[in-house]
Order: sequence, then C-alpha cells, then structure tokens
Amino acid sequence: MSRQRPFFPTPEGVTGHAGGTAAGDVPASPLYLQIKLMMRDKIDARTWRAGEAIPSEAELCAQFQVSRGTIRHALRELALEGYIITKKGSGSFVAQGGLPRPAAHVPLSFATLLHERGIQFTTRVVTREVVGAPRSVAAHLGVLVGAPTLFMRRVRSVGGDAIVCQESWSNLEACPRLDEAVFERESLFDAVQRCSGKRVAASNVRYLSFEAGLEHAALLSCAPSDALLGLEQVISLDDGSVVEWSLTSLRPGTSIVASALPDDVTRGHLETDAIVRGGDRPQGGPGGEAALRRRLELQALQVRRDVVSLAHRYEGVPFHLGGALSMVEIVVTLLLHVMRTGKDSTPWEERDRLVLSKAHASVALYPALLRAGLISQDDLDRGLFGEGAVLFKHPQRDPSRGIETSGGSLGMGLGYAAGLALALRRTHPGARTFCIVGDGECEEGSVWESAAFAGFKRLENLTVIVDANGMQLDGPTSEIMDNGPIQRKFAAFGFETQEVDGHDVMALVQALSLRTDRPRAIVARTIKGKGVSFAENNVIWHDNALSRDDYERAMGELDAREEAVRHGRG
Repeated sequence: MSRQRPFFPTPEGVTGHAGGTAAGDVPASPLYLQIKLMMRDKIDARTWRAGEAIPSEAELCAQFQVSRGTIRHALRELALEGYIITKKGSGSFVAQGGLPRPAAHVPLSFATLLHERGIQFTTRVVTREVVGAPRSVAAHLGVLVGAPTLFMRRVRSVGGDAIVCQESWSNLEACPRLDEAVFERESLFDAVQRCSGKRVAASNVRYLSFEAGLEHAALLSCAPSDALLGLEQVISLDDGSVVEWSLTSLRPGTSIVASALPDDVTRGHLETDAIVRGGDRPQGGPGGEAALRRRLELQALQVRRDVVSLAHRYEGVPFHLGGALSMVEIVVTLLLHVMRTGKDSTPWEERDRLVLSKAHASVALYPALLRAGLISQDDLDRGLFGEGAVLFKHPQRDPSRGIETSGGSLGMGLGYAAGLALALRRTHPGARTFCIVGDGECEEGSVWESAAFAGFKRLENLTVIVDANGMQLDGPTSEIMDNGPIQRKFAAFGFETQEVDGHDVMALVQALSLRTDRPRAIVARTIKGKGVSFAENNVIWHDNALSRDDYERAMGELDAREEAVRHGRG
C-alpha cells in the first residue's frame, strides 16, 4: 500500500501531505489525526531523527493537552505507517526509514543516464525560484535558515511521454550563479560542477512509494491514486559540502534497473543501467539481505588487503596485525553501514562517533575511514611516520578525520567514549557513540570504572563492542587473566548485552543498529589474524613484521577468498 507523498517543502509552503496541509494549519478533526500529522512532520523534517527516542506518552500528553488514549491512537497510526517502532518498556523510536541503498560514488543523474543510453528526451522547467531556505531545507543542506537556495521542479519526457518529475533544493552558497543556468540545455549536475568548481562526489538515496495526488498526476499523466516510485537524494561535493536535496518521482510503469559492477562493488558503487518503461521487467534483482551481506563482506576483504599492504609498505617494522584483522568486520559494518558519519546527509556535529580504544590496531581503522570518506587517499599515501604524516601507527586525535581520541593499548578509550556520550546526550541527543575495546584490554581497571559510570548515567547512546579474539601479547587471554563471561560483567554495571559472531556482518548489522534505553555491550567473538591462515590464532602475529613471502601468501589467500565471495561460494 502506498503512502501519501513524503515531506518535501515547496515555495508555496505545502508540507507534502496529499491534499496539502501546512504546518500549524491542521484539520479540525479528529484530534488524534492532528497530532499524528504534527509528529509525522517532525520526523519527515528530521527534527526527530532516525533511531532517536521520541517524547514519552506522558510528555506528549502534557505538550498537546490531550488524554493518553488520544496519544496512543496517534502513535499506533505512526507505527502502522512505518514512521516509528514501539518497544515494550523502552518507549517509541523513529524508524530507520526503509531499506538502504549503498551510498554511491557516482550519484544518480537521470539526464546522464538517458544520454548514455542514447535516449532522446526533453526537459521542461515547471518552477524555478530563488528562496530563503526553510528550516527543513536548511537542515538537509547544512546551511543557515534563510540562506539563498534554488528550488526547481522539472519534468523529463521521452517520446512525448512524461516519465520523471524532479523537485530539488540547491545550495547557492556552494554554487554561485547556479540560478542563471539554462536547465533545458544543461543538467543540474553539470551546472553544479561548473558553478562550484568542484566535483559531484557522493549521494545518499532513500527509495519510497506514495500516491501521486492531483499535482503530480497532472505532471505525469496518471491518476491521483496511482502509486509513484520516489527517490529522495542528498548530493555532496568532493569537499563534503551538501549541494542538493531532491525528490524524483517516476511515472507508474517506470522502474530502474541497477547492478553492482565487479570493479566498483568494493567501493559500494551501485551503477544504474537503465530506465525501464511500461511492462518491461528486469531479470533477477537485488537480494536484500544477501546483497548487503555480499557488499559488506567484499568491503571487509578489501580492508584486509589494505591492512596487509600497509604493513608490507614498511618492511621490517612490526604491526599489530592479529588484532587489526580480527576487528575488520566490526569497523566496516560501523563506518560503511550503521553509523551516521557526517559525510552522508547528517550535519557534521550530529554525526555518530567511533572511539577505537584498542588503537594499536589502527591499520584496520584507516582503510575503513577512507571508504567512509573521512580521510583521503592522499592522507594514507603520506604514510604513518615522518613529518608529512597525518595518520600514525598509534593514532593521534583528529576529529575532522574521524579519529576521536589518541591511543594505544592502555584501556583508556571507554572512559573517553563515556564522557563523549554524556556530552552528546545533552547537545545532540540523536548522535551515538561507539567504542571498540579488546578482551585483553578488559583486564584494565579503567575499563570497569568507565563501565560503572556509563551504567549509572544510563548512557543509552553508548555502544561498546568487545573484539573478543581470545588472545593478547603474552598468549591466550584465558591463561593470562581470564575475564570469564565478559557480557555478565557489563550486565552487572547496567548494560544491555549481546554476544555475536564478530565476523558475521549481518549479525553485526542487527546488533549495532539496535538502540535501547540503556548502554549496550556487544561481545563480538572473533579470530585473531582472521583471513590470513598463518596469522589466525597465532600469538606471534599480535605484533610482528611482515616479510615479502608473508605478504604474497596473504594476498593470494585474500584474492582467493574474494573470488569465492563474488561467485557465491562462501
């Protein structure tokens, strides 16, 4: 069943509900519906963000001066429409908003797509207006309310049939004189790159369906009750600035065929192949959970390859390869799927934070940060030593690059993460803090002092991930200082705990995406040196130098594993 048109403001002030209801101008009845629409506007405008807890029933009753029954009716309606999820004993939370498409290094441009396929099309600019950014637009573009923006509504037609309606808000501060472009002859992407002097680099896309309504029915020659496929897209330049927030509506019977190309799949690049019109059906299709698993596993393999390559770069220099390889799936799942990094559509100060307490394993962190867009290839090419380096064997704090704290293997990261979570709860309650610790590191008393603090403060925005690979510098952890059931210790301090296979990316996705009203501790059972046979469960590779023969053997094994994943053999 299709939803009403999603929140997407227009200069005329329409909020986006079918039929048009402006904020503050809610129909007189019924009361629960008025409240539901006002709460839905907060979610659509990202005042209440995905994963955040919404006010309690008691708070909502006081805010709207209505009975608890009315609030519950409104919440039930929001839950049925997929806007919120309600957890018994925990409250209601903003839903994540559908199935994620991998962030693309080449954002979806319909003009480019049609040109590449040799399809003749025309563009009609229906609306074009320079407007001060409304609040919701300012939040998406990362500009001040009232900053100059360009609103456009365009219709693209093929063979005289309208197939796409595109509505967009563009950041004129980042693209001076964009409003002077002739969009009947130049695509918005080309104009943005020309006016900004920068490259369109990345996008974040949300797919959804909704009823056409009268306005879009007239533009796309369909019935008002017809379901449209919508693509909400946030576009960024290569300097990280957000340049466009758009909603593209496809005429009924029009679909997109997409495939992940072999050379691009490790970069999360989803290449769009064609627009299919009428009754044409693509053969096969994305596999949902299977496709996400494959993408993350391939990313993890690439990060492992980069870990080995970094160590090989400094022949004779020892690196903490065992602990780096054991946590690869953890950092990949966090940075490339779960976290709001600030390089997506999330405002920078509202981003999630990652604290790597077992920071001696940073050679696995850096390749994942690169793929998340937080560091550049030039940063990595400068190396880990010397005056020109900006990254180091033991990382130095650089929040602009996603490195939240300096560290080594001292067990100090959790205390910092707990303080960071407390501060963010006060200033940016939607932001989460993740902290990766080692099981050997959990012998440090500072870990448990920090856990006691986090539990006492009920830091619900803090998630601790224990990379429990069972080994440390001097041998098996069970023989050096047996930690016993680590999850029970965290539970004793008030944490909600869960144990998962730390190399199962989908188990990590499910565990790390969950947020409750208490801090969480995820005990990820991993293998020291995972992915390189001679390093697996071998204490020698806790801190060791890689020879040329070791490098070639490791890369051969990783190549074979990648081939198996690509061909569905494991």
